[in-house]
Amino acid sequence: MPSDDNGWRKLRGWTIWAVATLFPIYQLAIQIGYGSLEKGITRDLNLSLLQSSLLSGSFLLTYALMQVPAGLLLDRFSPRLLLSFSALLCGAAAAGFSRSDSFLSALLFRAALGCFASFGFPGAGLLARRWITGGMFVLAMGLIDFFFGLGAVGGEAGFATLHKVGVSWRQIMDMLAIAGVVIGFLCIIWIRDRPRGTPDRSERVHILDAASMLFTNRRVLLALIYYGGMIGAAFGFGGLWDIRLQGAFGFNETEAVDLNSWIFVGLAIAAPLSGILADHLTRRKPLLMTGSIGALCGVAGLIFIPLVIPYWALVGNLLVTGLFLGTSVAIFGVACDAVPPRYAGTTIALVNGGGCLLGAALQIIPGVLIGPGDCHPLETYQQVLAIYILVLLASTVAAAVSDF
Repeated sequence: MPSDDNGWRKLRGWTIWAVATLFPIYQLAIQIGYGSLEKGITRDLNLSLLQSSLLSGSFLLTYALMQVPAGLLLDRFSPRLLLSFSALLCGAAAAGFSRSDSFLSALLFRAALGCFASFGFPGAGLLARRWITGGMFVLAMGLIDFFFGLGAVGGEAGFATLHKVGVSWRQIMDMLAIAGVVIGFLCIIWIRDRPRGTPDRSERVHILDAASMLFTNRRVLLALIYYGGMIGAAFGFGGLWDIRLQGAFGFNETEAVDLNSWIFVGLAIAAPLSGILADHLTRRKPLLMTGSIGALCGVAGLIFIPLVIPYWALVGNLLVTGLFLGTSVAIFGVACDAVPPRYAGTTIALVNGGGCLLGAALQIIPGVLIGPGDCHPLETYQQVLAIYILVLLASTVAAAVSDF
């Protein structure tokens, strides 16, 4: 009988995790899907290139800034209620964005989307930490990133397909508003905060204690730098600028969106496999070093050589680059193992927030450096987008000097 109870608890834990993971999938569809809707939004709202990059980056900026507050709230209060209400508010913000008639109103609602969506990833990660046992936490985080990748592909290729058959970006945002409401109700119905009999230590989590613990922990800080470079490149390059780069190489809008999606296919494949591997490794440094070096070489290749390789090789490079970027999920196990369990939600949020903050900056900075106008030579994109090589180099250095 005890084994039956244990089996039921494991099954229930995975189903609670699965429902919670719907929120990050939804978040990434909204976040990455902007790239495939950008031209329609830009044309409809009469935006400049800089305004468009600011609008895209505003989601990640507020999302990243809210990560630590969201993690602290999740550690201290009910993840079930917080995930439910924030998903419902995301639905409301998506409905507001669909009705935007100016740059400022669109910026306000997209920033609000990032703010409310900030609870999704750390909330799913915290529930995984509480419910998923048997050393399978990194696998659960890898599976979250797997579905993250599917959400990105759905948001990019899926939205582009809908747009191509006549569904406007406003109608797509209305669909996302409905999806947010559905996810909110699923969270309130199905999710439970912790297994029965598990002590509630949330009252022990205090802001100053958490800050002191996390910002003086060398492993956590190096994990923050590592993940910042890796996911910052994925969200900045894959989330916006690769589509424009492929356009500068001569591909049309549909081809550029389809090509870019292969980055997130690779990320989706690699994340759970990296989670499985990381759960069985005594040291995760070799895996993390391989991922950052491979991603650096892949992004360098994407920026400088597509004109001299066949189409299938370009697709292969995009896929392999995504595979290397997907290994970054192993860093969450490193970070969480370095702190007491009661800080798990805040730690996940801090590391994820650092990556997203850099991703937001790496969406906005190229727009500032490239300057006004919509048409620029390929050489300009190549010179500016080389910034992604530098941040991946920082990730490699962080892994090299660590004891991961």
